[in-house]
Parts: sequence; C-alpha cells; structure tokens
Amino acid sequence: MEKVFEFPAGLYGFPDIKRYVVADIPGGGDVFKQLLAVDHPDVGFTLVYPFALFPDYNPDIPEEELEAVGAQNAEQVLLYAIAQVPAEFREATANLRAPLLFNPFTRKGRQVILADDRYRTRERLFPSKSAPAEEAP
Repeated sequence: MEKVFEFPAGLYGFPDIKRYVVADIPGGGDVFKQLLAVDHPDVGFTLVYPFALFPDYNPDIPEEELEAVGAQNAEQVLLYAIAQVPAEFREATANLRAPLLFNPFTRKGRQVILADDRYRTRERLFPSKSAPAEEAP
C-alpha cells in the first residue's frame, strides 16, 4: 500500500518538504512503515505504529491539530511515530513526543509536538535491562 500524503507544515527539521508517500516494509506488517519524501528521494523515515509496542500510549491530540488534517475526532486519523533504527536493531527508539497524524480520507498529514511530558523523543522499542533511553539534545 502506497499513499501520498501532503504535510502542509512539513515535518520538524524538514519544513519545506510537503509530500510524502507511506510505503510498506517487507515483513513490517502494520507495525512498521516507511515515510518517503516524494520530491526528495534522499529523505525518508521509518515509522512505527506505537500502540502495537506501547499499549498504554494515549496522547492527547489537540482539536486544532485534528482540524489541520481535516478530522473531526481522533478516530478519523492514523497515528504513527518516527523511529530511529540503528545498525543494532534492538536499540531502536521511537519519538512518542512528536507523533504523525495521517487522515486517510483527506490525504493530509501533520506532525504534532505534544505538550505532554509523559512521552519521550527516544523511547526504546525493545526495552532492556540497561540504562533507559535519553532525550535528544
């Protein structure tokens, strides 16, 4: 499944890139996807469906953020987090503090920076007994 979404405000750090395609990752199922910039083939991100790995994840999405993608409520959007996947896959993290909203009906997307400090920018996908993930500088 490949779908092009417009991000009118861009993504954090990439404000001028507006069009992205969501692509399946072989073996990734609905948990892992790719977000690829349509007009900049060198820009792409790994996405993770946070509810599959963090069952207690329950971000409060402000109404104006939902309206920005043409949604009336949270049930009308899909929510994914950008993952950082290093060579050692077990050390992968997800940015739960700045999820991406996708409205499959309007094909609009938006990155939301949550005011909620319950979530971190580098939450380990596969927790270990080592030190907890750290916040990005």
